[in-house]
Amino acid sequence: MIGARFDRGMKSRELKHSAVLDFSAVPPYDFVLTVHKPGGWSLLTPEEVFENEVLWTAMRVPTGELFGLKLTSIGTVEKPRVRCWVYSDHKFGRVEKANLSRAINFTLNLKEDLKEFYALSRRDSLVRALTEDLCGLRNTKTPDVFSRLILAVTLQMAPISRSDQMMGLLISEFGESVRFDGKEIAYWPSAAIVAEASVRELERRCKLGYRAKALKGIAGVVRRGFPSLEELETMLPDEARARLMELKGIGDYSADIVSPHFGFALDVWSAKIFSLLMFGKVPENPREAIPRIKRIAEERWGKWRGYVFIYVLHDLKNLSRRYGLNLTEV
Repeated sequence: MIGARFDRGMKSRELKHSAVLDFSAVPPYDFVLTVHKPGGWSLLTPEEVFENEVLWTAMRVPTGELFGLKLTSIGTVEKPRVRCWVYSDHKFGRVEKANLSRAINFTLNLKEDLKEFYALSRRDSLVRALTEDLCGLRNTKTPDVFSRLILAVTLQMAPISRSDQMMGLLISEFGESVRFDGKEIAYWPSAAIVAEASVRELERRCKLGYRAKALKGIAGVVRRGFPSLEELETMLPDEARARLMELKGIGDYSADIVSPHFGFALDVWSAKIFSLLMFGKVPENPREAIPRIKRIAEERWGKWRGYVFIYVLHDLKNLSRRYGLNLTEV
């Protein structure tokens, strides 16, 4: 998502190889589509590296530790298996290995069964097109709730270029960098670091504007104790959303972005896209059309509307050709 690389002058920690972990997934599961999505979304950090169907990235777990991960597929879409090489700067014990394995399973969404979603294709032409184009794409998550909150806050009321600028500066000014397996990966700042920064620093160094105060407040709450995304997933969707919306600066749209219960996080841009796909035209006032589009999406796709949302945003080029629309420039 972010175009600019981080400041190479950032202090970087060297990590050593600690373990190899293998995972199986519920098919269909396409590793490349899942970790390197067509729409350009990163898995865990915008600064990860993807080369020759191998992903080098970093992961912060709820205990605060930052690991380096090297991931690749060792299976097929119908018999999926993923191998992960783990890098750390400290002893990697049995309990830590089990905790990290759970976090990776959660992140890659390996155990979710999409049979019902794919079954929708038998009666819904849009779902049929999406599953033909992107068979095996799985929505992904992160155990690091603060990184998702940063994403949500910086996406508010801003074009993508502006959001990219803010996220890139937060990573370069306050983030962490790790080196392993010949790669250098920068990761989002921790809640503790942002909570210690002044509002003025965040405004000036990261160009956050009014968002600086909100993000600093959110960081303070997370540092003192806030449910992880794994914990939020155990709650009912409305309960998780309500808990997220207790954070000052997190509203309905932002809660949909952060929640592990995949929502239908419409903004003006995506409202135009779904209006074209559902009604064949762009609404005169896209913001006012959002409630109607969300209501119809719930009636049409039910609990799978979040997956429809994700698939559509990663399939804009193919959908444009299929339907004779220009969805990439609305």
